[in-house]
Amino acid sequence: MRIPCSTAAVTECGMAFLSGRLIDRLAAVNGPLTRVGRDLAGMLLAAMVALAVAQILARAIFDYSLDWAEELARMALVWSVFLVAPYAYRRGLHVAITTFSEAFSAMALLVVSVVLNLLVVWIAGLLLVESVDFVRRGMTIVASTLPFRMAWVYSIVPAALVALILVGIELVLRLVVALGRGARGIELSGVMPVAPDD
Repeated sequence: MRIPCSTAAVTECGMAFLSGRLIDRLAAVNGPLTRVGRDLAGMLLAAMVALAVAQILARAIFDYSLDWAEELARMALVWSVFLVAPYAYRRGLHVAITTFSEAFSAMALLVVSVVLNLLVVWIAGLLLVESVDFVRRGMTIVASTLPFRMAWVYSIVPAALVALILVGIELVLRLVVALGRGARGIELSGVMPVAPDD
């Protein structure tokens, strides 16, 4: 049975819905998803280092070049960047300029943060639309030294953008709830909200 909200408590009821259901559901998806991306990125960086060392040793000891190792290491680097970006965004770990944020009141800072995070979601949405064609074009390109189509490499772009959009929506909702609570209950890194590490 639904309990109706009084006119004075409509905002509080709306905030309770956002914080109680929608944000929790997004956090339940975003938390594990971004941590898996972070962990996979770490493994890819380790593989990239191993490939670089193998290539150096092959050249120095055997006078043989592993042509494919350089291309595969480059692909691992690109994938690691895209895999870790949603985690860094969600945790407020990207570079933040805090000089200007200290000049704003708490409420003004939250409003600026909402606008900036909506901008991030919008740009990620535009890039997602473009990335679909990018992957499609990759079906016609074969890697230089490896026997597969570049679409497999390019596929990380839309996947990461979907994750960034989900994280952005979660952060915007957290900011809106904090605005409804009078700028309480949220941690910021500059103007970017920091989601709790579940």
